[in-house]
Amino acid sequence: MIKMIQVLGTASDSGKSTMAMALCRYFSRKGYSVAPFKAINMSLNSISLADSSEISRAQWLQAIASGSEPSMYMNPFLIKPEGMGKSQIIVQGKSIGSLKVNDYYEYLKSNAESVIRESLRELSGKYDIIIAEGAGSAAEINMEGRDFANIFVSSIYRTPAIIISDIERGGVFASLYGTVKLMSNNELVKYLVINRMRGSTSMLQSGIEKLERLTGKTVIGVIPYSEFTLPGEDSLNYTKSGIHNSRICVIRYPHMENYSDMDPFYLLNIGFTFVDASNIKVLDESDIIILPGSKIVSEDLYYLEKSGIAEKLKSIYKNKTIIGICGGYQMLGKKIIDKNRVESDETEIKCMGILDVETEYMDKKQTGKVEYVLNSGIFGENLPETGYEIHYGRSIENHEKPFAFVDGMPEGSVHGNVYGTNIHGIFENRYILKRIMKADIDDYRGTLEKNIEYTEKIFTNNMDMQKIEKLVL
Repeated sequence: MIKMIQVLGTASDSGKSTMAMALCRYFSRKGYSVAPFKAINMSLNSISLADSSEISRAQWLQAIASGSEPSMYMNPFLIKPEGMGKSQIIVQGKSIGSLKVNDYYEYLKSNAESVIRESLRELSGKYDIIIAEGAGSAAEINMEGRDFANIFVSSIYRTPAIIISDIERGGVFASLYGTVKLMSNNELVKYLVINRMRGSTSMLQSGIEKLERLTGKTVIGVIPYSEFTLPGEDSLNYTKSGIHNSRICVIRYPHMENYSDMDPFYLLNIGFTFVDASNIKVLDESDIIILPGSKIVSEDLYYLEKSGIAEKLKSIYKNKTIIGICGGYQMLGKKIIDKNRVESDETEIKCMGILDVETEYMDKKQTGKVEYVLNSGIFGENLPETGYEIHYGRSIENHEKPFAFVDGMPEGSVHGNVYGTNIHGIFENRYILKRIMKADIDDYRGTLEKNIEYTEKIFTNNMDMQKIEKLVL
């Protein structure tokens, strides 16, 4: 018998991911083995695991909170939008290529149920409790028969669900009432939660009582508004750069991905500024410029050229610290060879030429957890650290000093103050941050753990946990 609770929401960013993470930590602390789960996640924030499978960062974070090893079964479908009505589809950790919207829905119609069932069976055979998370709104009635991410998951084994709604958006009672009344299988919804309440909970009491009468569902918690920082689930969680600081600039191109590379800046309160075509002059004020990953490197490179950012970078790089990660690293090189047209109609793409590197795109995406040591001749440290790779490109000509070493082999490039690497997660390395910032920096992973603990307490101290426990224990 599968023991599972699903956290559903009245809308995107209502608090589903955070509440699911808090429940993962809560049950883990009580001695149960816990697995997070999200059937379908649409996000450009992904991470590759030790077995080379790729999942959403949100489920990775929930697994960390659970003390569980992240697994492809925790996020069986990951959708990475590419624009122009197409998305890359990743099924149980492996890409099956790019599909148009209608083709994607047809694929789900034929395969979603079997893949989701298999994933749940795999997790239930290994873990005591599964904490599942829905996607967007649980009452998208236009998606009837195609929404495999929400109450469909609970309906498979008739397991309970909880709905959370964000009061800051306004209309919280209407949102909860409407969601319950419009969604299918609403008998599986056992409880309701109100999130991000400012002020006294007593102000809501009369409304809560009426909502409970109208829906037949009990409100088991009102979560107070709180300032805490956790890694974002997708690009929508990274609309602002936090503390404004033009000393550090992050180039934000149209197809930027792996926003999570910036997580240490958010969690450690290191301010930075996003730069695009609208504020290029900020680059003149900067000391550090970061070119992040890109979902479509050729199009983002064209954007940099058309906007004037590429020309600006070529004129100032000798006086700045520039760091390119994955696609950003490839753009800093001399050219990209794409004989098989993996990403572009062109077989050769001219890049900025700041680094003496050439990249070739392969048909197969390279993913996986990476253990690396920094080039001690540059960083003064060579302790092993871990990151991950998600890319098609490989360096075929590299006449620069290596950034790091992986399995004894050189990785990445360094030329003066210009750094390039295919390794994601490098800013989680304290020594890299210390060199860039020229100051002592708090430990990212320790800060992340403290923030997980703090968040779990905010949620579980303000919900009737006895009622929640009875759903699975």
